[in-house]
Amino acid sequence: MAEPKAKRPRLEEVMASACDVATPQKVSKRGEKEAVVQNYVDLLKAQKTPVVKFPSLLSDTDLQQVLRCHRAVLDSGDPAVTNPQNRQHKRKQCLFLHGQAVPEEGQLLSRAPGVLRKMLRAAVSAQQEGQWGSAEPDRAGSEVDRDSALSGIDVRRCSIRVVELWEYEAGGGLVEEYHFDAGSIVTIVGLVNDKEEFTGGQFQTKEPDGHLQTHELSKGDVICFVSHKYHSITPVTSGKRQALVVELWEGGLPMWCR
Repeated sequence: MAEPKAKRPRLEEVMASACDVATPQKVSKRGEKEAVVQNYVDLLKAQKTPVVKFPSLLSDTDLQQVLRCHRAVLDSGDPAVTNPQNRQHKRKQCLFLHGQAVPEEGQLLSRAPGVLRKMLRAAVSAQQEGQWGSAEPDRAGSEVDRDSALSGIDVRRCSIRVVELWEYEAGGGLVEEYHFDAGSIVTIVGLVNDKEEFTGGQFQTKEPDGHLQTHELSKGDVICFVSHKYHSITPVTSGKRQALVVELWEGGLPMWCR
């Protein structure tokens, strides 16, 4: 007698699960480098995956809520203290909009749950639209799917690793062409301010043939990509670029190993 199929979780349950803040599963005895990650994403396969774009996904109201949370975090303390990584950043800074150290007024999850819901749904849709790999157990072992970066990984069951707002001033960028978000599964990026407010600051991915693909973004646009895909941001030449970044993962690498 065939076993009954597992009941598919409702979208509300999926989103509630995805909004859980994950913690590392196991840290090495010396506390160095990495802990256990359930699924390492194959770097070569990740490079073959496309970036999926969702134009105008975030409304002006959504973005105002994001900026209010950002302002609350700014007002709560020195960015070099609230995020020690900012001590090494040049002409850019990153502030967390989630986590125990973030004031309640700065928590995007509680203050603007609709914004995160849109971004999480986009990530789920992107897995299918981008053909990154099937989450269905009966398909994950197929010949076609075995060559996919996220074969057997269900983005709906990932957890939020970080919610960040990045600001790049003139001279700031992410110029390492081979940068990737180690340990994360899907990265979601939304442009917060008008592209007319800055020059430069173009989001690029390094494609399998070696060329850099520029992905044009306007205010409110959201892009999703497999986190291990090489990506970079050209230096801002004038003005300020603001972007909301959410990374999803299955737990594992400490936050600072990025």
